[in-house]
Amino acid sequence: MSLIGAIRADSVQIERRTRVQDSTGSWVPGPKVLIDVPGASVISLYGVAVGSSSEADGSEHTVITRRVLNAPVGTDVRPDDVIVHRGRRYAVKGEELEFLHTSLAHIEVQVEEVTG
Repeated sequence: MSLIGAIRADSVQIERRTRVQDSTGSWVPGPKVLIDVPGASVISLYGVAVGSSSEADGSEHTVITRRVLNAPVGTDVRPDDVIVHRGRRYAVKGEELEFLHTSLAHIEVQVEEVTG
């Protein structure tokens, strides 16, 4: 299977924290919702076979792994979302980038996993 075929056959979930109003009318964090996104995958940064993770200075047990979410056009990804892919959790870093005028139209969003 080609790389593009593998991405399109995969899926992720977007974990999003909702907001609700409490008894005083203030907005407070609500329950999390999971949004299924078929045809999406978390992939390595382009052209990077190794070196897409690093250890934080002074925190030898903390590893930061950078990846890219590749998803269909129209996928609603927000800066405070968490992407869940194959049991791993990735924080969204920044805004989405749309590739609309290609034969493989999609969006990309940088994501980061911090462990340790």
